[in-house]
Amino acid sequence: MDSKGFLSRFRRLMRGQGATEYLVILGAVLLVSLVVVSLTSASTSSQVSMKQQQSQAYWSSLSPIKVLSSKVVDSNLVLQVQNTGTSTIRLDGVNVGGTDLPIYPYYSGDYYGSAYCSKPYDNFSASSMTCALMVGAGESVYVAAQGAGVVDCGGKSGIELSNVQFAYSVGGSSVTNLVLKGDKPLVTSCGVKACDVNWTKVPGNASFLVNDFCLMTYEARNVATRAVSQTGGTIWVSVNQTYAADRCSVLGAGYHLVRDREWVVVANNVASVAANWNSSVVGVGSLKIGNNGVDSSVSYNSATDPDTGISNSTAQLVLSTGESIWHLSGNVWEWTDGSLFENRTSAVSCNQGSTPYCYNDPEGITGGQMPDTSPTTALVAWTQYTSIQYFNALNYSRLPNSSWNSSQGMGQVYLNPGLAYNATGYVSTTHAFLRGGYWANGAFAGAFALNLDYAPSGTYANIGFRCSR
Repeated sequence: MDSKGFLSRFRRLMRGQGATEYLVILGAVLLVSLVVVSLTSASTSSQVSMKQQQSQAYWSSLSPIKVLSSKVVDSNLVLQVQNTGTSTIRLDGVNVGGTDLPIYPYYSGDYYGSAYCSKPYDNFSASSMTCALMVGAGESVYVAAQGAGVVDCGGKSGIELSNVQFAYSVGGSSVTNLVLKGDKPLVTSCGVKACDVNWTKVPGNASFLVNDFCLMTYEARNVATRAVSQTGGTIWVSVNQTYAADRCSVLGAGYHLVRDREWVVVANNVASVAANWNSSVVGVGSLKIGNNGVDSSVSYNSATDPDTGISNSTAQLVLSTGESIWHLSGNVWEWTDGSLFENRTSAVSCNQGSTPYCYNDPEGITGGQMPDTSPTTALVAWTQYTSIQYFNALNYSRLPNSSWNSSQGMGQVYLNPGLAYNATGYVSTTHAFLRGGYWANGAFAGAFALNLDYAPSGTYANIGFRCSR
């Protein structure tokens, strides 16, 4: 090999060695960076964990209300509190950042009971509410405070809440209006409530005293006598309110026939979403209705088959969260858990042949709970919401806009001032709630439609249900 060839080979070797050394150095730098990031992340996580531990140690040392544990599920502050005193305490409310929050019983599996709150006379326009939960001496309970607009866990693994207070009174005494205020923030973790497949997550609404809940996306199907939410199969009809409630409860802890207040919350939510209106503007035109027996831009006609056209877009209503629910209106009537008392006050005979038909009341509604257009309403009739003057037991069930009616796709109310129908005729003083309308109701059907003609034991081929949790 001559000198030129040797030098050329040497230069090539040197260049290769330089590239190798560069790659080695670059790899070392990247490894150090990853270690630094990992240590920083671990340090941050450790700091958060330390804050939570310090917070827990502080809040669990308070008296007479001790916070044993805390977490946030969506925007709901879930607390395990204990009464460390020797007398029963009435927990009158939870306040976060200067805002009083409705409180609910909380159970495992991220589900809630009814609110421990009430509005004066359930007045729809009243903004004030009273919350109270009795906690015995030494007793610990789980309670959820609905913090929508106050507690924001969006995209966070943890949250720090300042100015958390408990209002309470000492049971059996005149000691009231007491406040336990934490001097340190409450640091806690964030989580999300999960719903079953083919169930829709519905955001709660404090105005109706309803917390977040899961609702069947589709009307219940009968799968070996088990209520299932799915698109295929035959909708479960000819079932009474009592049996529907039983079929929901056997699904597991926290499952129940949809509460009437929950239904009203869903209806109010979908009515606030522009995509559900044929004009794409809330309040202009009509809300989608679905299968009501009329072919239009907001509805369709499947004759007498509620399983036909199951994917028709007019049957789909979108919630403010972007999730959907199908056939909230039209298709089949659906039981809720609601009922009211109304007795036929007239002494006039109402028998026609062998079957009692006491669905009218010449003396009108007196002393019952039936909504009313005036004190002298006497005949069973479809009624526009705009015509109802006295909501009585249904004060919470009003339209988002008092001027809307069936022209806006709201549906109507079927008033029955007499007795309710069961298998033997119009003989019951208890009127159970049917919502939404069915496949031949036309403009009577709608998200807010309500039928008060049936007793809890009444059944018909156009009556179904859905469950919630």
